[in-house]
Amino acid sequence: MKKYIMKSNIPVLIGFIFVISGCILLSYDYLCAKRHKLFEDMDLAYLDQSSNIGNAQLTQVDDPKLDEKLNDDEKTVDESNEYIGKISIPKINLVKGFVSKDSKNNNISRNVTILKEANMPDVDKGNFILVAHSGDAYISFFRNLYKLSVNDVAYIYYNDIKYTYQIKDIYNVEKNGTVSIRRNYDVNTLTLVTCTYHDDYHQTVYIAELIEKAEV
Repeated sequence: MKKYIMKSNIPVLIGFIFVISGCILLSYDYLCAKRHKLFEDMDLAYLDQSSNIGNAQLTQVDDPKLDEKLNDDEKTVDESNEYIGKISIPKINLVKGFVSKDSKNNNISRNVTILKEANMPDVDKGNFILVAHSGDAYISFFRNLYKLSVNDVAYIYYNDIKYTYQIKDIYNVEKNGTVSIRRNYDVNTLTLVTCTYHDDYHQTVYIAELIEKAEV
C-alpha cells in the first residue's frame, strides 16, 4: 500500500517541479526585460586627447626638462584658480580639482578630465563623466581606483554644492577608443573611467549614483 501511494505521487511531484521551473523562467525573463529597460548602453567616443588612455607609465621618461614643464603646467592651473570643482574619494585619499570642459587644461595629460559628452553635476538626471590615467606617473590621478568596491562613496564639489555618490556598478570594457556606459537614466550619475589595473587591453568603468547633495 505504501509503495502504491509513493508511485502515484510521482506524476504530481514532476508536475510541481515543472510549474516551479516555469515560474522561475518567467520571473527571470521579466527581470531581464526590466533591467534592459532601466539600464541602457551609451557608447561614448573619447576626446582626441584621451582616445588612447593607457597605463601612464608609458608617459614617464627620464627627461628633467619635461618633468619641469609638466610641473609648471600644473602650477599654472593651480595659480590661475581655474578649477571649478573637485572630486574627493576618501577611501583612496584622492582629492583633485577639475576645470571647465572648454578649458585647454581639461586635458588628460594635465588633469582629471571631463568628457565633452558629460553633463555637469547640477543637471537633473545627468551623467558627470571623468577620465584620468592609472599607473605610476604624477598625472595618474586614478591610479588607485581599482581599490574601490560597490557601495563605496565619492564626492563632487561644484558650485558650492557637495554631491555624494555611491558606487553601484564596476565593469571592464575593451580598450578600442569608445566606452559603453550602462546606467540608470532616472538618476544623477557619476561615471569614472580609467585603465584596468595591470591590464593593457581593457578600461574599467565605475558607475555611481547620487544619494545626497548639500550646500557647503
